[in-house]
Amino acid sequence: MRHLLAARSGVGATGHITQAGRLGYTSITNDLPLIIMVRRGRKLIQSSGATLRIDEGEAVAIAAGQAIDFENIAAEDGDYEARWLVIDPMVLADFAPPDAALPIASAQRLGCMPPGLLRAYEQAVEALSDEDGVPELVARHKLGELLAWLAAAGWRFPPVALESYTARIRRLVGARPQDVWSSPEICATLAVSEATLRRRLSEEGTSLRAVLTDVRMTHAMQLLQCSRLSVSEIAARAGFESQSRFAIRFRHRFGFPPSAIRGHRQVQPG
Repeated sequence: MRHLLAARSGVGATGHITQAGRLGYTSITNDLPLIIMVRRGRKLIQSSGATLRIDEGEAVAIAAGQAIDFENIAAEDGDYEARWLVIDPMVLADFAPPDAALPIASAQRLGCMPPGLLRAYEQAVEALSDEDGVPELVARHKLGELLAWLAAAGWRFPPVALESYTARIRRLVGARPQDVWSSPEICATLAVSEATLRRRLSEEGTSLRAVLTDVRMTHAMQLLQCSRLSVSEIAARAGFESQSRFAIRFRHRFGFPPSAIRGHRQVQPG
């Protein structure tokens, strides 16, 4: 069965986005290589000083570690819909792309994917979504096929660099955003003192609190787009005991309330 949101450790993750209306998001960091295919409406991406327009039926590839601004615009006769897929660094490390394939520096518009690449993308989505029916080895192989077809189209993802403390914390907390993360616990996991972590994060232009909040807000945004969970359940899964406090933090981060993503409609489980 294909799920709205699915992840397989060491392989990748995928999600089906639905959003009502027109909403913009600023400084969204993707920690892993990402391919987004727009199915309804269109997406505008600000990256490296340029604006990319991704129309219905088109796709975009975004390298890991990019902080981008984007706007999702719903179709005139319905919502905005898209499917995203991220690739784990372990899969990327096992793939040796040909030298002719150009590295994706930030965001690369793929346009309408050629048939082979589109088929590989859909099969990779299916493999990630069907955890019961598709063995992990097969799922990893499908992600490798996707990378091969991407290289055949002339593009490759550069190796994922996770040296920064910001990136390491994002990966750590992103795996369990609902947990009550403390500074001592994070420092123990990263094998670094609290003073050193504060200094390193300051050198990277951020703080532990800022990283924790951003990871949780990004996770909540994905759940609002890709699940039928209630706002209160999403708040809990993002590590907030209070729905009202979550709503305040969400509005402060994105400039609109959580309900705006769903157009104030009630989405029933199903």
